[in-house]
Amino acid sequence: MSVGGELRPQDRHTAGLFLAALYRSAPSGSLVEVRFRTASGMGRRFHEVQRLDRVVDTVLTLAARTDVYVGVLPRRRRGGGRADVIERGGLVWADCDTGDSVSALRAFRPLPAMVVASSEGKRHAYWFLTKPAGVDVIEGLNRRIALALGADSVCTDGARILRPVGSVNWKRSEPVALRLLHLAAEERVAVDELDRVLPLEPVSSEPVGRAPRRRANATGDPLAAIPPRVYFERLTGQSVGRSGKTRCLFHEDRTPSLHVYDDPGRGWYCFGCGRGGSIYDLAALLWQQETRGPDFVVLRRELEAQMGLCR
Repeated sequence: MSVGGELRPQDRHTAGLFLAALYRSAPSGSLVEVRFRTASGMGRRFHEVQRLDRVVDTVLTLAARTDVYVGVLPRRRRGGGRADVIERGGLVWADCDTGDSVSALRAFRPLPAMVVASSEGKRHAYWFLTKPAGVDVIEGLNRRIALALGADSVCTDGARILRPVGSVNWKRSEPVALRLLHLAAEERVAVDELDRVLPLEPVSSEPVGRAPRRRANATGDPLAAIPPRVYFERLTGQSVGRSGKTRCLFHEDRTPSLHVYDDPGRGWYCFGCGRGGSIYDLAALLWQQETRGPDFVVLRRELEAQMGLCR
């Protein structure tokens, strides 16, 4: 893709190859979520998995001006949370975001069936499974792959969105188009084979206790003063019960294990997966951003717009 220029026929072809491989095992009637950055936060579009031509059109059109992501696993309904994901998926993945993890990926066996350059020196790797597996199994394998490679452990949840081929990384000082480096669509790996070669997840010696108490807002930051219930419901579109409990969006959560506190200093915390924090931590997870450096400036601006605090 010529960034900022006209789309070339090979851009459409390569994007189509990527999406066809990603959703090859998707059940009929499932949906592809396309998420994209807007001035006020994130927008969403959904297309039936049988109409990947429309997904290609949407990705390429939006990518000419903004960051675009797709749900790695198809959705069974219109939504971007863990509860909206199909029950069984056909692949596992890793986000190798450091030089060491990319080097470890080259040496890892079995090799991934698909590798994408998400930006300079960073890779997304995908392994296609011989048989569909439950999302909890997929998440467990993803965490163990991340552990083996030193990859990003946050990008392992079933509701994960990643940049597709055909999109552009606009967060870089020089926008970079994603590249399909390797695709062997017919290559498959069994869950048992991955289970044999991957390290076991470490078992914490500390029992899950109460959520850590956060510092009081001593900076006068208006975002940090917003009641957690208000920002949680606004950002996720998910209601919080009177008890403060709700289902976690970041892991399979059959019994609500996420607690939204009344005190902005305590924020929110999931007793199932251990994620939690402030309004910034929640938005960073939902929008695939960092809470430091240049990303934080963008994150704050988008939050101010979402919460009606634009200056």
